[in-house]
Amino acid sequence: MKKCLCVMITVLCLAVCLCACSETEQPKNDPVTTTTVATTTTTQPQAATFEVKVVDQNGAPVQGVMIQICKDICVPKMSDGNGIALFDLEIEDGHKLSVLSCPAGYTYTGEAEVYLESGSTSYTVELQGEA
Repeated sequence: MKKCLCVMITVLCLAVCLCACSETEQPKNDPVTTTTVATTTTTQPQAATFEVKVVDQNGAPVQGVMIQICKDICVPKMSDGNGIALFDLEIEDGHKLSVLSCPAGYTYTGEAEVYLESGSTSYTVELQGEA
């Protein structure tokens, strides 16, 4: 009885294996269908420190000038004792620089809005001192 049971189990296992193999095997005459999925890689702009240097017509630094850089939002900064205003922003096209106010004795006669070039990290603003 044991021998008969072992033979039956072995035959049953072989039958299951043969059925499973024949279902997963692809006939040689059927074309193979492949699907290609397109992927896109987006690169994020690199964050960097952008320096605005404010000087007078003689190249001397000017403190207390309110500068603003805008893209999606506007960020105002005031130039320090070295005439520097630092902005942390992403290096990409479309940033607009504006001079909002000058200290007494200075005027800004440049363009009202300056669009910064992609990849640039600095810009110099020149003010005119009143005589």
